[in-house]
Amino acid sequence: MSLQDIKKSKWSVFVITSMANLGAAFAINSLNLALPFLREEFCASQAEVSWLALVYALLPCCCLLFFGRLADIYGYKRQYLLGFGFFSAASILAPLLSHSLSVLIFFRALQGIGYSMLISITQATIYRTFPPDECGRALGVNTVFVSVGFVSGPCIGGFLLEYFGWHAIFYFSAVFTVLGFFGAWFVLENDSGGKEGAVSLDLAGSIVFMAATGLFAVSLNSVGSAESYGRLLIQLGISALLFLLFVKIEKRAKYPLLPLELFRNKAFTLAGCASGLSYLTQQLTTYLFPFFLADVLLFSAKHAGSIMLTAPLLMMLMAPVGGALIDKKGTVLPAVIGLSMMGAACIGISFFTESVSIWLVIFVLMLVGAGNAFSSCAINTTILQSADRSMSGVASGALGTTRNIGNTMGIAFGSAMLELLQNHYSAGLSMAEAHLKAQQIIFLFGAGFAAAGILLFLKLSVSGESNRDAK
Repeated sequence: MSLQDIKKSKWSVFVITSMANLGAAFAINSLNLALPFLREEFCASQAEVSWLALVYALLPCCCLLFFGRLADIYGYKRQYLLGFGFFSAASILAPLLSHSLSVLIFFRALQGIGYSMLISITQATIYRTFPPDECGRALGVNTVFVSVGFVSGPCIGGFLLEYFGWHAIFYFSAVFTVLGFFGAWFVLENDSGGKEGAVSLDLAGSIVFMAATGLFAVSLNSVGSAESYGRLLIQLGISALLFLLFVKIEKRAKYPLLPLELFRNKAFTLAGCASGLSYLTQQLTTYLFPFFLADVLLFSAKHAGSIMLTAPLLMMLMAPVGGALIDKKGTVLPAVIGLSMMGAACIGISFFTESVSIWLVIFVLMLVGAGNAFSSCAINTTILQSADRSMSGVASGALGTTRNIGNTMGIAFGSAMLELLQNHYSAGLSMAEAHLKAQQIIFLFGAGFAAAGILLFLKLSVSGESNRDAK
């Protein structure tokens, strides 16, 4: 097959999107596993080390809409090359230059910018490539590559952490993005097409939106400090004012960053809210489980990694099934099934004890993985197909933004609640017992978040919009 034939093949986009998804997903899960060990190495607190996870979700919250719009104007190939190059450079330099936690957090932030460039357009790339009757299955297959990244994160990350240290995790992340760079260079067609002169970038809206979402996420991470409550309220108030200013700017902008007419579509609005709730629930497990395995069950990094791969492995196996079900039945049924599984998993985790059976732990992680596969495919398809294809980059950026706001809120909520509740229960209890008490309350909240997502999709079912748009 010639290079020209490869470029014309719609499946060649998976070469590019899979490398982006693999690199980004591996960087999330693998470093989460290292957080308890980095906490000890840098003599940091729970809140301080949580910034390594938080900043990787925070930057995409701020930048995904901006980069999604940028790709619509200046072309997808150009952005893939910049994103792959930026992520690779940050991943290689981080272990070489990070001799303190603050420097490591800085490079993790740079990784987050590269992540934003890439993930803002992967869903849109697939949506623009495949016809509507194949879109659900294509997005499901794309989710497989995300799952492979998650699977390789705990498994390979645990092995690297055990035998080579956390530095190797960053180097390994760069492997995927370096391959992606060369794949994008040789395979993708130049698609800038002179659009630069036809549409301008809403720079004022972009800056205000970045400031509003960034301040909101930072505020969430300070919830655990009792002395910060006054400052927290001020930050949240400023964030709310900035969001209102953003709406005002978008109403007047000739080429808005986020066309507000998208929110008139009930499917887009409710599915976006459900996306945030779904990823908030999923991130509670991804972020908190390594601490449960290390602090309560006393597992090694390698053993914890082997257990943690259960969820993404099930996600990888079930994502194509969820995509096929969407193409046949619409999005409501798989969304409700997936969110119900995740809610049931949260309830199961809340009953864990120090002597919990490892098979029960694995079963609960299986529910998380399968549930996330069904719900994410359904939510992604609903959001993308509720927007016009000319705005697919914006819709993909909005989808990524809601996903990362959910991830950020999951990390911030989990970290703050864990620290607050562990301190509350520490008197008269061992560290493991205090952790379990805190974990019980946190995951009952998680079940509530999943239930709220189910209600949103049931509301779409009553209106009939979700099923209509998904087909």
